[in-house]
Amino acid sequence: MTTPAFAADPAPAPPMRPWFRLAHVTTRLLYECLFNFRVHGVENIPPGGGVLLACNHVSFLDPHAVGAACPRETCFLARKTLFGNGSRAALLRSWNAVPVDLSGKPDIAGLKAIMDRLRRGYAVTLFPEGTRSRDGGFQQAKPGVGLLVAKAGVPVVPVRMFGAYEVWPRNQKLPRRGQVDIVFGKPARYDAMVTDARAKGVAAMKDLYQQIADDVLERIKALRLD
Repeated sequence: MTTPAFAADPAPAPPMRPWFRLAHVTTRLLYECLFNFRVHGVENIPPGGGVLLACNHVSFLDPHAVGAACPRETCFLARKTLFGNGSRAALLRSWNAVPVDLSGKPDIAGLKAIMDRLRRGYAVTLFPEGTRSRDGGFQQAKPGVGLLVAKAGVPVVPVRMFGAYEVWPRNQKLPRRGQVDIVFGKPARYDAMVTDARAKGVAAMKDLYQQIADDVLERIKALRLD
């Protein structure tokens, strides 16, 4: 029987660094002023150990909104192409951005970087749909998310943004004022599914990645506002 890649009894989450705490508090206050930002279900986020925060992707606000709402220091994935010059790359890294190749090609270096953050006990934000929605609706989940979940063996917390598309969709240069809510659902684990698929062979594992990705997305869809 296989075991998860990370301990079942995790150590406390790494403390927020001063720079990150400043950005966290500032962003939270800004969102509350501009968007009446409300956070629901924060008690569902595990207090320690690596965790994946899987969120729908509808606006430019999403990565920062998850980070501002989460009581832990978070990391998020960003396109490698954004890490161009030294100053911008340094700024993105200070915000815990992890460079990954989002072109659809296998990105071993990106996967290793994410796994490293999880092993160190960080919360990592990811978007199963890959790119921002064009109309605010859900898209198909990418199998790469299932691969990451299967390799990591950490809890997956579904997260859903409400109202973010209306205030800052991908085709709009600047945000407008409005109401934005974020909901954190109960964490899920996929260890049993991974163990079963591994026993069946390589083909079963390939099918499993899409199954996990689809299940994660369905959990996001199922979240509702109180």
